[in-house]
Amino acid sequence: MDLKDYQEKSLARLADFLRAARTDGIAEAFAAHAHPDAKTMLVPDYRNLRDKDGADLPSLRGVPYVAIRIPTGGGKTLMGAHFIRCAADNWLERDRPLVVWLVPSRTIKQQTLDAFKNRRHPYRLELDAAFGGQVSVLDSDDIEQLTPQELATRTCIVVATMAAARVHDIDIRDFYAHKEALEPHFIALPKDAPLPDLEQTEDGKGPRFSFANLLRLHRPLVITDEAHNATSDLSGVVYERLAPSAIIELTATPDMATSNVLVRVSASQLFAEEMIKLPVLLEEHLDGWDVALRHALLRRQELEEIAKKEADYIRPILLIQAEHKGGEATVETIYEHLTSEDGERIEKDWVKIATGDQRELDGIDLFAPDCPVRVIITMEALKEGWDCSFAYVLCSVSGTKSATAIEQLLGRVLRMPYARTRDQAALNKAYAHVVSPYFGAKAVEFTDHLESMGFSRLEAAQNLPVQPALIPDGGEHPALKIETVRFTATKKPDLANVPAGDLRNITIKPAEEEGKFEVEVKGAIQPESVEAIAKVFTGKAKEQVRTSLEQHNTRAKLRETPAQKGVKFEVPQLSIKFGDRVVPVENDLLVEDGFWNPADAAGTLDTLAFDTRTQTWEIDIGEKAVKMNMVQEPQAEYLSGLTGDWEEADLLIWLEGKVVQNDVRHEAMIEWIAQAIAPLKHKGYSLGQLVRGRFIIARRLLTLLDEAKAKRGNQAHQRLFALEEVVVDPAVVFKFSNLAYPMRSPCPAPMEWPKHYYEVPGDLPYRRKDGELAEEYRCATAIERNADVEVWVRNLAHPTQFRFPTATGSTYPDFIAKLKDGRIFVIEYKGDDRYDHPKNVAKRAVGELWARKYPNGIYLMPRDKDEEGRDIDQQIAAAIAAKR
Repeated sequence: MDLKDYQEKSLARLADFLRAARTDGIAEAFAAHAHPDAKTMLVPDYRNLRDKDGADLPSLRGVPYVAIRIPTGGGKTLMGAHFIRCAADNWLERDRPLVVWLVPSRTIKQQTLDAFKNRRHPYRLELDAAFGGQVSVLDSDDIEQLTPQELATRTCIVVATMAAARVHDIDIRDFYAHKEALEPHFIALPKDAPLPDLEQTEDGKGPRFSFANLLRLHRPLVITDEAHNATSDLSGVVYERLAPSAIIELTATPDMATSNVLVRVSASQLFAEEMIKLPVLLEEHLDGWDVALRHALLRRQELEEIAKKEADYIRPILLIQAEHKGGEATVETIYEHLTSEDGERIEKDWVKIATGDQRELDGIDLFAPDCPVRVIITMEALKEGWDCSFAYVLCSVSGTKSATAIEQLLGRVLRMPYARTRDQAALNKAYAHVVSPYFGAKAVEFTDHLESMGFSRLEAAQNLPVQPALIPDGGEHPALKIETVRFTATKKPDLANVPAGDLRNITIKPAEEEGKFEVEVKGAIQPESVEAIAKVFTGKAKEQVRTSLEQHNTRAKLRETPAQKGVKFEVPQLSIKFGDRVVPVENDLLVEDGFWNPADAAGTLDTLAFDTRTQTWEIDIGEKAVKMNMVQEPQAEYLSGLTGDWEEADLLIWLEGKVVQNDVRHEAMIEWIAQAIAPLKHKGYSLGQLVRGRFIIARRLLTLLDEAKAKRGNQAHQRLFALEEVVVDPAVVFKFSNLAYPMRSPCPAPMEWPKHYYEVPGDLPYRRKDGELAEEYRCATAIERNADVEVWVRNLAHPTQFRFPTATGSTYPDFIAKLKDGRIFVIEYKGDDRYDHPKNVAKRAVGELWARKYPNGIYLMPRDKDEEGRDIDQQIAAAIAAKR
């Protein structure tokens, strides 16, 4: 399965971090490779795992502990196979690792086991592809079935609940229990020098044959799926009991106080890469559940007619969240309403019930063209593990306060069919119909739900626009309604010191319940007013009110952006002529076609040396030596199957599998690898030493290949500046999407950006660690206030954004502006300390080439102060004036 760009980059970032952690240390590697925090746009400090009292756990200080943040719908579990392979190659240095896969509940445990064991399921297909089909999946309850032979020859994944290793859980007896069936795993251990990490039997005659001791022997990779559902004590002592080599948490909403978030993927990125439907068009119904249901049915029917125009088969499905027994709109009531002659008269085979007691979806393939199901009634049974991207409409008639239930159901309607944007615009959106006590009540609530699913506050607000009703009711048009939020307080807020302009937006009146007050807020209010209202609440309620008001403010301040107005933003591209054809330049077009031979361009491992005393490999790279420690497993020599007879040919084939290149023939690669490792043999290193260090050798070979490819790319790139066929044709343009803007995080500055093409600039730092304004932010504000600029965009490092070709791939300029006279202004900011770096000199050269080839193009690489002492504003103004 081809990975999406965000998935490829997530894996690359994890690999870079793990490799750097080996040479530089875990904290240093995290500082160098972690994505910045969304609120500060700064990389937080790495946090060691701690116990419940906040003390460091010494045994885990050398264990990488990171979180991968991917919102609902981003395929976290699917990527698990790739994370295992990545960790095995770059940290564990094992061909067949042992993995403990933790999940939050027994329900999800069974669903995960079913998926991993099913050889046709996408999860298992990815696992088999990563490990050549040599995969065993076990329930933690069946650990006695695991054999030493399996551990030696297969990647073994043990799926367990998070509760299984908690000391207060009854399962702990099984976790530490002495089991004779596990004895074969311990037979080869030395009798005279017991390993200190292993728990001994009560008589002290040897190690206990327990699952806990087995883990201590093999030091598993621990992957925690849905980590946001873990309790706070999991992150410390419980992880310690699992004796991990590394810990990777997969989550939509990590605990920012304890987690080390290495990778942050946003909902905007998922939408740009066609994984989810957005926005969620929300329609609030004040007239009862039957009205909400009627509108939802009509919406689904409308979508089914639209879906007939699609090339792919799509049958839109409506999910209905009913009330529990005792409520007004129960499962039975809704089913009767849908199918009866007095109700909606829907065919009964169109409607299925999926609850804990009635599981009518079991065995049904909802994707099959002959499947009649169009409506599914549930309460909370779909909240875990159910997935059908044909779900388009959610109708919630339930008054339940279970955030998890509604969030999981909402997540079901976000998934995009076939992970491809649909031709019909209506099928790229999701729809929600909810019963609401007043207009705006559910908008605030659903904003909170989306945030809990991994959306930023701005993303949540932007992607819950008001949906016009299919059945006009004669009421106020949704677009004219003012964002409203209401609270009931036991005290009357004191508004004496709030800004005068806010007083017209805040209404306070006695509530129906005696002694209480109803507070209504319409439109945006200032922070002082937020605090005045929140002040009358206490405890968790105070924080909830403050959060709701901040979410309300975000929604109320949304503007209609140039993108939403349909303003075209097009940038002519650097292109190359092939006869009558003109196509955008990519470096691949300039590189000679066909296969290449690494022996002609790549070096050898003559600078790699092994220190037998310290068991480290050292690379001399001129200015300094880089040391790489091999994985130290003192017990490895005792473990059956972990040693074996290797021939040199086996090593060559293994290395070729790790460094394979699509444009290098197999025979040529094997020949080059033999040449590359020859200096190590000449230094007298044994085959056994080379086998032990094979992962480090493979990484060094990849570095040599990358260097050789960079040389080839640079040679090809230089042709760009000499070929007359390189042009900027105004007809060959890059178009900024008026829908998708794949930012990881919105700029956190309290600033309005009326000229920015989208709501706010993405991935734009606001302040540095010393509190000073970030340089790129100062450049962005200079563009915003320039009188000649009509519209501009913070360009992102993403395949869907504007780019120039470079010797090693592409560069994405920081800012693109369209001037009022129609000219295009490309700006790449670099600080004084980076301005003359070779990479930036190369970027400047290709940008200036574009500007020379395009009469209406301006390129500038400003800095804090240029040679003439001009600041950023003056440099921008001068560049505009120089090419009028």
